Amino acid sequence: MPTEIKRKSDVSIVLFLFIALAVIGLIGGAYFVHDFARARASMSWPTVEGIVLSKLDDERADTRYVYSYEGMSYESTRERWLLTKMPKGGAVDYNPGESVTVYVHPQEHSYAVLYPGGAGLLFVVCSVLSGLSIFFGIGGILWTLTNTEDELFDLASDPA
Repeated sequence: MPTEIKRKSDVSIVLFLFIALAVIGLIGGAYFVHDFARARASMSWPTVEGIVLSKLDDERADTRYVYSYEGMSYESTRERWLLTKMPKGGAVDYNPGESVTVYVHPQEHSYAVLYPGGAGLLFVVCSVLSGLSIFFGIGGILWTLTNTEDELFDLASDPA
């Protein structure tokens, strides 16, 4: 009896891990597609001049900036998308009072970035990794179920 319970729990743990791998791949893939689509769209967003207010005092050190669009003032800290190419020479260290070009979302004016566009190669790499995660997650689920199917049914039908 203890061997049967151990076997069921081992199979459950393996199934859980493969399901988690597939779900992580799905969520990651959806996020990367959404992020890259917005990054590419930001290249055609209207631009306005903004003013750097300060660097935030946390581990990410985001730049806080303010800009005006259609008569309203907005404040933001978003510098770029996850899948955006960094400028040549790396990240720019902005100083308070410095003027910056801000790319403003045409419908959500409070949403803006300093670096528009997306990195195609990075998107491809992230998409492939997400696809592999889904492939191995679903493959692992199917493999586990087909290799343990007979044993699980035998254990379930055993009256002990």
